[in-house]
Amino acid sequence: MKTKIKTVIIMLILFSACPAGAVIWTEGYHQMVAGENYGESAIYNDVKLDIFGGDILHVYAFNSTTTNWYEGQMYYFLAHDNSVVNIYGGGLLIGLGAGDNSQVNLYAYDIQYHLTGGHWDDGWIEGRYLVTNNYFAFDLWGQDTYSHIRTVPEPTTLFLLGLGGLLLRTIKNKRI
Repeated sequence: MKTKIKTVIIMLILFSACPAGAVIWTEGYHQMVAGENYGESAIYNDVKLDIFGGDILHVYAFNSTTTNWYEGQMYYFLAHDNSVVNIYGGGLLIGLGAGDNSQVNLYAYDIQYHLTGGHWDDGWIEGRYLVTNNYFAFDLWGQDTYSHIRTVPEPTTLFLLGLGGLLLRTIKNKRI
């Protein structure tokens, strides 16, 4: 509870420093699109946010929100309180932070984790997005962030793994 109160206080201070671009969504479905600029943005209470582009300062996700990120540039993204972030594309200039029970699904391949380095010396991650094949690299804010990232393999890989398992089961059953 103290963490939530501190977070809200910090966000209010940040929003007052950048009031023109500050957005707080507490319900419904929202989009960020190409050609628009966004400042400090926060989502709460089961909000669903799709990011299709734009230049974004920061996004803070709280209270069971869902974010689908396809395109756009952002300084950093922070996910907390059971939030789910699906990253299909886009660029993080500074980094990604995830805590509490949040989950970050990274739709990518050739992923490499680096346990040290970056802006905060908490490590960084690099790879290629599945959909666009674009290279990405971003810092992780807090070493706890690693435990919240899940890589989602491409559908073909899942299909081949399933087919291989079925083949092994068939071979095993024929031997008996």
